Amino acid sequence: MGTWIIVIFIVAFVIAYLIGVTKLKIAHHESRLSSKRIKAEVVNYKLENNTPLGDDGSKYYPCVKIQVDDKDYIIQKLEYGKGHPVSFKKGELIDVFWYGGKLYYWHEFERGIFKYLPSKLNF
Repeated sequence: MGTWIIVIFIVAFVIAYLIGVTKLKIAHHESRLSSKRIKAEVVNYKLENNTPLGDDGSKYYPCVKIQVDDKDYIIQKLEYGKGHPVSFKKGELIDVFWYGGKLYYWHEFERGIFKYLPSKLNF
């Protein structure tokens, strides 16, 4: 009897996780629809501490270069949003978009198990 409860709990947890990630993917795709796709080049990585105590919330974020016109460009930190971090090679060209004053990776939910989840719900 005890093992069935554990199995049911694990299955319920996996289903809840997949529902949550599906909602994140749908929100990402909706924000992407109203934005323009931009090509950017990965320049370097920066270490950013999310907590005042140090190592607990430290992450490496890629900085990308976006060409504004022929001579001008900007270097901006790329946000990961709610998906899992993706690693890029320096000099790699990636697709990004602006949303809410932040720069996000276009294909954030297009790899691993995320690519099999629906990007919109039709009822």
